Amino acid sequence: MVEPLTYRNQGRNPRTFGALAIAGGLILFLYSIGTMYWLIVLLSLFAIPALFDVLLNPVATFELNDTILRWKSPTQTAEMRVDQIRAARFDTRLDVSVRATLTLADGSKLRVPQDVLPSHKTLEEALKARGIKVERHHFRVI
Repeated sequence: MVEPLTYRNQGRNPRTFGALAIAGGLILFLYSIGTMYWLIVLLSLFAIPALFDVLLNPVATFELNDTILRWKSPTQTAEMRVDQIRAARFDTRLDVSVRATLTLADGSKLRVPQDVLPSHKTLEEALKARGIKVERHHFRVI
């Protein structure tokens, strides 16, 4: 019996607060040196997703045990038996993020949402321990 893998991700975390603090400091700095208001507003639009994460605190969970794989995010929910998964493919993108795609026994493919993914190394080890074939592809554009 292999140890279950559970992962939980919240919108309110130190990284999000840090990003908002840096964005706020940058906006205040630009205001203090007399930058045009439309440019400040345009640059502050990039902080809106982080602000929504802090205000709404979306929670994403991922669970993998010997029989069930399930995840839940604000936009998606999925649950399947582990024996339905034929293979898992991990693609490292040019921005160094890792995308995971599951190939099911019926040939269909299912992309795991980015916000529910645990560390790709941890997930890869957990899938291999359950006898699921894992493929790694580095720096694919698509």
